[in-house]
Amino acid sequence: MNSKKNISPEIGLGKYSWPQVIKWLLIVLVIYALFSVLISNPFSIFVDRTTPVDYSRIMYFHGLTVGLAGVISLIISQVYDFETKFKKIIFYFTIATIFLGVTGGAINRSMEYTKLTLWYQILSFFALDVILITMFIGLIVIKNQELRQSRTYYLVLAASCSAVIAALIGDLVGFILDFGNWPGICGWYASKIGYTLPEWQDALLRAHSDMMVVAVIGLILAVISWKYGRNLIGNASTIKATGEWMVIVGLILETIILVISGFGGSDLQIPHIFTEKGFFQPRGHSVAGIDLVDFTIGTFVFIGGMLLIGAMLFGKKAADDKLSITAKYTLSGIFLTWCCIVITVAGMGFLEEYRADLYNSYNKVPLGEYGFAFRMLHLDISLILFPAIMVVMLLAQHLLKDDQYKLIQWILSIGVIFCTLGSLVFMIFNPAAFGPGYWVVGLGFVFVVAAMIYFFIQSDNKQKENFSK
Repeated sequence: MNSKKNISPEIGLGKYSWPQVIKWLLIVLVIYALFSVLISNPFSIFVDRTTPVDYSRIMYFHGLTVGLAGVISLIISQVYDFETKFKKIIFYFTIATIFLGVTGGAINRSMEYTKLTLWYQILSFFALDVILITMFIGLIVIKNQELRQSRTYYLVLAASCSAVIAALIGDLVGFILDFGNWPGICGWYASKIGYTLPEWQDALLRAHSDMMVVAVIGLILAVISWKYGRNLIGNASTIKATGEWMVIVGLILETIILVISGFGGSDLQIPHIFTEKGFFQPRGHSVAGIDLVDFTIGTFVFIGGMLLIGAMLFGKKAADDKLSITAKYTLSGIFLTWCCIVITVAGMGFLEEYRADLYNSYNKVPLGEYGFAFRMLHLDISLILFPAIMVVMLLAQHLLKDDQYKLIQWILSIGVIFCTLGSLVFMIFNPAAFGPGYWVVGLGFVFVVAAMIYFFIQSDNKQKENFSK
């Protein structure tokens, strides 16, 4: 690539380089994820279709998600070659986020007996706040003029800003969870906008979770775009530009919609489109229809991301800037994974919402169990596991030899395919907890874990090429 060589000092922990430390932390996250199967079967924060989200499971789940957000922020700081002081802050707080997240998630099982475990785990959320704010500031002050004049800069800024807003909303949700209406401000505001305090907390929780998941996915796209997408020519350049603008617009619109719905009140809930009563209906005024923010995410972010990645993988580049064979393997695996996200989330998601009269997982409808299967798997598999796999693909390219990396890409891709097929079986043919879909997803998960073990064993902790290249 044509980017300048990164000459800033290498960050690390004593004599151990940052890739070596992150590899150890990934091992911790994988072990933690395996234990989650025992707590949340099948790997879900939901108990069943009629029971609210389980506190114990969602806090365990947070132990994984904060770690993933921290690692991708660390990769951003390296790929975009932040100033050393910003790299160090993000690196050390990533260590803190993962350590506090997994240990806190392991012990934070209930608020009925003690809040000490909640506050211990909250430290990991505060550590992630520091990471995200530092990342945003690092991007604002970055001096790379090539980057600042590119669309990718606006992409990474949009994703980073959305992540910061999502984190702060999450802090507010946590405050309400712990302190309730003390000192009275939250309850007063909730009543002013037409909610009870629990109803407002639910609205904020939706804004926080959706915004954070999509922001992390946007950050992954920003890494891919800057690493592999420069110097495209011809139609590839046009398609990539279209994809980037779609994602940027999607991130901005999604953030605006969710902030308005979270703070605007009961009269400004997210509406539905393509309803049985017409193109647009306020929430609660139609039996079926696609949620506006879900349509924005699926159409702009996911389809735009597919165009962006596809242009880099299949398009032409300048003669002096060809992709390496390992970069092509990375893009191929990421493109496959991204397409599977589009199929399971945008494809099945739009169907499930468009025919909510059949699939609504909250009400007694003919195919409600299938709707619950989608609600469960689109989050656990498509929006958490698949982005995590893409992060591993990005890391492994720099820490494995070419032949080793080719093998791990094949194993991960097989895992992605099995997880997708199993999810589709769940959502179309048999939603039973221990039906055929369950075992196909389980087989995919085995391939993913096998790939991770291979990565941990084979990696020698030395970068084969600089992350900023």
